[in-house]
Amino acid sequence: MSAPDERPATVTLAAYLGTRLRQLGVEHLFGVPGDFNLDLLDGLAVDGPAWVGSPNELGAGYAADAYARSRGLGVVVTTYGVGELSVLNALAGAAAEDVPLVQVVGAPRRAAVETGALIHHTLADGDFGHFSRAAAEVAVAAETVIAERATEQVDAVLLAAVTHRKPGYLAVPQDLALAPVDAAPLARPLVAHSDADALAAFEARLTELLATAQRPVLVVGHLVPRFGASDDLAKLAERHGVAVVTQLSARGVLDPGHPAFAGDHAGAMLANGTAELVEAADVVVHVGTALTAELTGFGSHRRPDADTPFLAAAEAGFGATPVGRVLLRDALAALDRALDARTGPRFERSAAVPASVVELAGPLTQAQLWSVLAGVLPTGTALLADTGTAYYGALGIPLPADTVFSGQPIWSSIGYALPAVLGQGLAEPGRRPVLVIGDGAAQMTVQELSTIAAAGLAPVVLLLDNRGYTIERALQSPRAVYNDVAAWDWRALVAGFTEGRAGYADADTGEELVDALAEAFADTGRMRVVRAVLDADDTPPLIDELARLANAAKQQRAGNTTDTV
Repeated sequence: MSAPDERPATVTLAAYLGTRLRQLGVEHLFGVPGDFNLDLLDGLAVDGPAWVGSPNELGAGYAADAYARSRGLGVVVTTYGVGELSVLNALAGAAAEDVPLVQVVGAPRRAAVETGALIHHTLADGDFGHFSRAAAEVAVAAETVIAERATEQVDAVLLAAVTHRKPGYLAVPQDLALAPVDAAPLARPLVAHSDADALAAFEARLTELLATAQRPVLVVGHLVPRFGASDDLAKLAERHGVAVVTQLSARGVLDPGHPAFAGDHAGAMLANGTAELVEAADVVVHVGTALTAELTGFGSHRRPDADTPFLAAAEAGFGATPVGRVLLRDALAALDRALDARTGPRFERSAAVPASVVELAGPLTQAQLWSVLAGVLPTGTALLADTGTAYYGALGIPLPADTVFSGQPIWSSIGYALPAVLGQGLAEPGRRPVLVIGDGAAQMTVQELSTIAAAGLAPVVLLLDNRGYTIERALQSPRAVYNDVAAWDWRALVAGFTEGRAGYADADTGEELVDALAEAFADTGRMRVVRAVLDADDTPPLIDELARLANAAKQQRAGNTTDTV
């Protein structure tokens, strides 16, 4: 790649896109080739990010999502129609979970679009806008490139994605992918700015609210790690002695031993004292939160009032009213300065409650499994937990220091976490991924084991085999046949997908699980899969509480329903 002062006057559009992506920290592209994106892929291959192919587009989208969570931007490349629709679920998940995932689509030639040609990968109706319109429903910015505005459109989509931490969509017609464009804009970095007046107004009122606060609490959500601001938050909380509780979506933002960390928070769903702490606070500051049902214990949290400060991706304000464009990092800096004026006491955290001892005799249980995992999970890993039993079980164990915790508690698409291992592992090669996933979820995206092995990653995979969708059994109709999944030969499957490069063990008892995980964590040079055999009706405590709250909410809704004819 040419040095900035030696950059040519023009580059291909593909090269322009590749350079912009590398400027934004993207070193890998995920996706599946197709005839409409081949010119684009050839152009990106010249000094662009490395290509990582997947068996299908959905898996590639999930991998790019996890990559974006760590790197600040992820990209999935698909072909038009059949490819882009396969990744739409991942794009929508990124919208729900505030992930800067950009989908780049190789689109048909302009002449085909202009004449309404009846070609493959279309609905054969001459309308080429169906799929871009669908993507626009979930993307913060969506553009189909035209020759006159090509670089402007590329920059607009990328800047919007990284500013708002939301997905973007960029369609590149096949005949424009290798067309020359002006290279001059590449000398200017893509940077967003806060509105100075809005930032000043936010800080002034925040300072006033916090000046006399005796029991302030910061409720921290997933936007903090999305912006890579966890260290900033940790330093702020320690410096000012202000209590911090983390939503389930932000688990691991503070190390468990941090003096300001008061625990995870999900309203009354967690019996750890955080609900009471927040309820007793005189000022509650929401830092990058989302107030969805599961994250608030189905509404059992303390609800914000008109004076509740909030910090979001690109705005800040009070109650439901933003003061204007204030970027999250600027708002955090304003919060830091506002706390300088506070004269109240420092937060003193309670002593940790010792973990209960779980006997390991007999067939393996959920209680044994999570106790064993908590005892052997190393520091410095990335713990990925798939939606369902795996996620709500993992929420119940203490995290070691320097642990990244990742899942999809808002979008909750089962199968996400297995491809996410690929993205996380490539984004942070020095941090070993540890995946906990149910058998039903794994059956959704199991092909990605092959991509993970081909990439040379060495995760530990703990597969919970309870013969189906146990979380659905806990919520409703436990004996319904639709909650069962077909039995698979997991040993043969793992060997086949990884060409024998992964170690494998079955665990039917607690003692076997201890031995299998000890071997897995000791073997750092290759993937290790441990299949934990569990009873179909056995659930971790948080799923029981989730089911109780969900059913209570259902009964309340039923009681408020008026029959009409």
